[in-house]
Amino acid sequence: MPVFRRKTIRGVTYEMDHLEPLRFEVPNSEGILRSVLVSFSCHCFTAGLKAHHAPDLIYAHRGEKRAFEIDRHTLSLQLPGMITALGTRTVYKSTNHKSDNFFFWRQNPPGFVGPYLVFFNVVAAKQAGVQALMNVESAYIKPNMADRGSPVTFATLIDKTARNQRVPFGLPVTVKRK
Repeated sequence: MPVFRRKTIRGVTYEMDHLEPLRFEVPNSEGILRSVLVSFSCHCFTAGLKAHHAPDLIYAHRGEKRAFEIDRHTLSLQLPGMITALGTRTVYKSTNHKSDNFFFWRQNPPGFVGPYLVFFNVVAAKQAGVQALMNVESAYIKPNMADRGSPVTFATLIDKTARNQRVPFGLPVTVKRK
């Protein structure tokens, strides 16, 4: 059974199968592969429900009602590829949250103004054959983004988390993108 049901608005159907859980491997610095199981939140293609949202935009998932956003859905089509390509790219541990939230971005996707931010968390897996669980909490365009974060490579984050070791974050930096 699919995690998210498709959405039809004004005769156009938006599929969600690209946001089914996916599994991929990330090599650590010694070349040992760490298996990551990725899941996605409905926040990757919805926004907070407001009074001005038309009833046909309402998207209910696991007891939460939000507003379906066509732009967020369009951008979410890129998420699986973006995530599996992270490898040794830098991600940031957010210093603006008390929990272990991380983020990365892609600069100005075609047709959009501002960076596309992806927020996620990672925990060690407790199931056979998978070393880390990654949940993509949200993803959206954020013009004039300014946040503080502590950098770490994605591969290091996955490896250390999978082994329940302390992650060696860099010093917090201000990350600004237009």
